[in-house]
Amino acid sequence: MNDIENKIDDLFFELKNSKLYRDYLKVKKQLEDNKEIMTIIDEIKRLQKIATNNKDEVIELKLKELYSNLNSYPVYQNYIIIKEELNDNLYIIKDIFEKYFKDLLKI
Repeated sequence: MNDIENKIDDLFFELKNSKLYRDYLKVKKQLEDNKEIMTIIDEIKRLQKIATNNKDEVIELKLKELYSNLNSYPVYQNYIIIKEELNDNLYIIKDIFEKYFKDLLKI
């Protein structure tokens, strides 16, 4: 069992040291350091909470406008692309684990 834990630790170590993960952390930091982008994101979150409780067309239009504005920032576009790629890799790892354990438990 200890060997399995070590291999899992190695896998996570590799993932954390991968170029993709380092790029993700870098672009996430750039995003968080950009006050304009964070203000837009905070406003989107605020309006989304309001929109879940009612169907106000004015709010929906404002959200579309904010998303359009947000997508105009290259750093945000880069963040989304890298985040999706990282999520895809994590999904693949998750899928491999699931298949491995299902095969292990087959009778």
